[in-house]
Amino acid sequence: MSESHHRTLTAPHASAGRVARVLPALLAAVILIAAWGCATVPEVIDDDLSPAEFFQRAQEASDAGRYAVAQRYYEVFLARFPEELERRLWAKYEIAFLYHKMGRSKLALEGFEALLEEYAAAEADLPQGPRILAQKVKARIEEQHSP
Repeated sequence: MSESHHRTLTAPHASAGRVARVLPALLAAVILIAAWGCATVPEVIDDDLSPAEFFQRAQEASDAGRYAVAQRYYEVFLARFPEELERRLWAKYEIAFLYHKMGRSKLALEGFEALLEEYAAAEADLPQGPRILAQKVKARIEEQHSP
């Protein structure tokens, strides 16, 4: 058997051995990163944050790729400031958009649909920015997932 033929026959076994050695370390790294990402979501958010500070911190988290943290700020904002009509609509849009950024299309669509239903049922004149953006992103997601 020639040397090159011998290498061809043994290469898959050598690769399998390397994969077997590297795989546990790779899995451990993925688990560590996932755990770190979950651990960074604040369980308690300061009581004295203003509505503007909630949005600022959420935007900073989103810009840093910490989407779950950003969502948490928006969700707590919604609970603490239900009377803030315009910001409430923007927070709902942002939560759905963050799901989209995380690749969780079903949750994103559900969020956009709920926001659009709120607009459809509204008796008051609502700010149109969140509605327009929700329609555009929802259409893009549906287009990407259509057969």
